[in-house]
Amino acid sequence: MTRATAPPVVPIAAASVGMLIRDARLVDGRGVVLRRGDLRISQGRIREVAAGLVARPGEREWRAEGRTVVPGLMNAHVHVSFDGSADPARELLDGREPEAILEGARVRLMAILRAGVTTVRDLGAPHGVGITLAREVASGITVGPRIVAAGRPICIPGGHGHSFMSVEVTGGAEAADATRVQLAAGAQVIKVMATGGMMTPDQVAGEPQLSADEMRAVVDVAAAAGIPVAAHSEGIVGTMAAIAAGVSSIEHGHGLDQRAIEAMIASDVALVPTLLSDEVILRNGVTAGIPTFVVEACQRLADSLLPGFEAAVRQGVQVVAGNDGGAPLVDPGDLVSELELYVRYGMRPEAALESATGAAARLLGLADLGRIESGAIADLLVVDGDPLADIGVLRSPLLVMSGGAVVHEG
Repeated sequence: MTRATAPPVVPIAAASVGMLIRDARLVDGRGVVLRRGDLRISQGRIREVAAGLVARPGEREWRAEGRTVVPGLMNAHVHVSFDGSADPARELLDGREPEAILEGARVRLMAILRAGVTTVRDLGAPHGVGITLAREVASGITVGPRIVAAGRPICIPGGHGHSFMSVEVTGGAEAADATRVQLAAGAQVIKVMATGGMMTPDQVAGEPQLSADEMRAVVDVAAAAGIPVAAHSEGIVGTMAAIAAGVSSIEHGHGLDQRAIEAMIASDVALVPTLLSDEVILRNGVTAGIPTFVVEACQRLADSLLPGFEAAVRQGVQVVAGNDGGAPLVDPGDLVSELELYVRYGMRPEAALESATGAAARLLGLADLGRIESGAIADLLVVDGDPLADIGVLRSPLLVMSGGAVVHEG
């Protein structure tokens, strides 16, 4: 699996002094790191993990009193340019200028961070908005989670997202050129549309779109730059074509069967299932303002999502957490509801936590994130309760740190 180059990590606010988190239960996706211990943090990183550490002069001390510390959560499938309304594509189709889209997204980013999601992977935005926001956050201009951005997805003429964010191509040469354009703009991941999607009218969600050869052309160019490729796929034909092309992840994954599961395991392809998006659409429906064509597409595919997810979990496909944040009525900061669905449908809580921490860090190429260990970047949450018993305790963090800086405390 091709790995991305990690974007620079810039603390949201410069920390003039270090911090010692005292008397905490330390947990990451591998399980319990320490039943009661301390964390010393300075210059944006965890420097010591041990019991009985003593505060140094000028070092802030934060007493956890037995509460749990976990790594910051990572949402591997969001669209920060979408407003999360019942019909988010409408805002983009109405011709809003890029600066107006950026302004709305900047407000949303701080809320995402305060919810404990310290890193997101943006898998599609118009006008290069996602890449612009990623640079703003990395430079400290905008406060928000670290962003790994795809830029504009690549689709066939009239394909998924063509009307509001995607770039249309015909054939491998155009697909390769479109990839080069996104890389030149600063994309840290490339998104391809292997099938039709629910949010694009006048097409059948799940029907094959880009061919294996077209996607392979994208993968070849991206791999030469050390950049992974994510494939939107809501149908088995598109999924098999994407796996054959060499993508790093399947997004959504409706219709997964035994062939696909075995191929994903053999090729080290991750699954980002976005269960919450489907659940929210089906629960709220047209009465909440979600367009009829979106609801009908979701209803048609509904029975094909969970069986494949459950089989993938049982057989060891690497699941990485993503909730399709920004899609109809889905908050990018509400990753915990996604994790609760993973547990409901067969994952152990520690595996669900891993999907949003260590596993996500591996897929995104961010080797210094997702762990509680010396040298790791200090993206951390303090929560009441035990997430290995109840993943839902992650919903209300008492403390959020990003790059060693406190960004939420309450």
